[in-house]
Amino acid sequence: MTRWPRPRGGWRAWLLRRLPHRPLLLRTRFTLVAAGAVAAATLAVAAVAFIVVRNDLRNQVSTSLERRAVTVEHQAWRRYHGHLPAGWVPRQSDQFGTASTYLQVVTAGGSTWTPPGDQALLPAGATAVAVAAGRHAAYYSDATVGGVRAMVLTVPLANGLALQLAAPLATVEAELGTIGAALALLSAIGVVVAALVGWGVARAGLAPVGRLAAVAEEVTVTGYPRGRVAAGRPDELGRLAASFNRMLEALRRSHAAQRQLVSDASHELRTPLTSLRINAELLAADDGLPEAGRKQILGRIVAQAAELGQLVTDLTELAGDQERTSALEEVKLHEVVAAELDAARRDWPRTRFRPELDPCLVPGSAEQLRRAVRNLLDNAAKFGPPDGHVDVRLAAGELTVRDHGPGIAPADQAQVFERFYRAPSARGTPGSGLGLAIVRQVAAAHGGTVTAEVPPGGGTLLRLWLPAR
Repeated sequence: MTRWPRPRGGWRAWLLRRLPHRPLLLRTRFTLVAAGAVAAATLAVAAVAFIVVRNDLRNQVSTSLERRAVTVEHQAWRRYHGHLPAGWVPRQSDQFGTASTYLQVVTAGGSTWTPPGDQALLPAGATAVAVAAGRHAAYYSDATVGGVRAMVLTVPLANGLALQLAAPLATVEAELGTIGAALALLSAIGVVVAALVGWGVARAGLAPVGRLAAVAEEVTVTGYPRGRVAAGRPDELGRLAASFNRMLEALRRSHAAQRQLVSDASHELRTPLTSLRINAELLAADDGLPEAGRKQILGRIVAQAAELGQLVTDLTELAGDQERTSALEEVKLHEVVAAELDAARRDWPRTRFRPELDPCLVPGSAEQLRRAVRNLLDNAAKFGPPDGHVDVRLAAGELTVRDHGPGIAPADQAQVFERFYRAPSARGTPGSGLGLAIVRQVAAAHGGTVTAEVPPGGGTLLRLWLPAR
């Protein structure tokens, strides 16, 4: 006999690999669950109903047997006062097998008395003999009498005698068959109706999920979050659709911001890179440059490299702040401001910083808040007078930084926090135009705000507000 090699993973895994695998849709699962639940409930109800009807019909038959037994017992006592002659059996009104009752008498010795002309249709078992001898109580049993299913009642009749009565169950079984067929048909109809209703309900109820899946698949294919999902329902699916729409809107804003950032960065990086390349080419092309000219070009290259490095740092901070804000901690903002003031004094030795700091706790990222405070201080020192002073105040979660420079024109106040925006009066000053944009992003990530004002007496006042504890 040829023995086939056992496949890798077993025969079950081999079969599953070759069968077509199609995951069930959610509506199909919902329909199957609904149909299964109705089928289980219908089966339970039908089984209970069938048992109740069967017991009721059998109770009717047993009641009829008990009445017949009482009648026979009264007849025996009335005529023979309990001393029955040998072979006595009550007369029957009809032939057994239709609706009549078959009777026979069992003696304590195991013999059987039957109606004239009949043979013993019921076997005289040991239990029936025990009833005749008075050692066992009356009992019911099922037997086959003349090829017909019957219920048999065995009761004591007289001293040393027991009466056996058999009633046919043909009518009962016919009625039970009809009732069982009706219950099975109704159950099948109920399951089919439940499946159809479940399919309709699932299709209508899960339609928003299908639309949501279609939009998600479109985003996956195109890479851009277009479209919306209808969210006019007050239930959980409506909330899911509304949340999905908000997510799509956030993705659209993120996509637009990313494109804008790439566009702005490529534009801003082009100028310092071009200048750096030109100066490097000048330095490499002419070996006869005087030492003073060479040092001048090298100084420009160093300054442009530093400006380029600062621009890359600002772009990195601007792109990464949003992701790093998730880790919040209790930040002592007054200590952060004090530390950044010390650093600003080293970088701007001619500027006099005049702080007034109250203790303040804010929830947030110490690294991002340090960056925002430093940008505010650098901005004030850069645009203020070279030997001027900068007022720094912190109270109740509000940090104000005021310089005494030329100030911001009213037309530029709404745009100074935009990326790469530089007012016409500030375009001769080194910088990338990202410092205040970083401050605004940090403030928004911490649930705060930042504004620019022109205070009385001139200069610029930048106001950073954060929710303090």
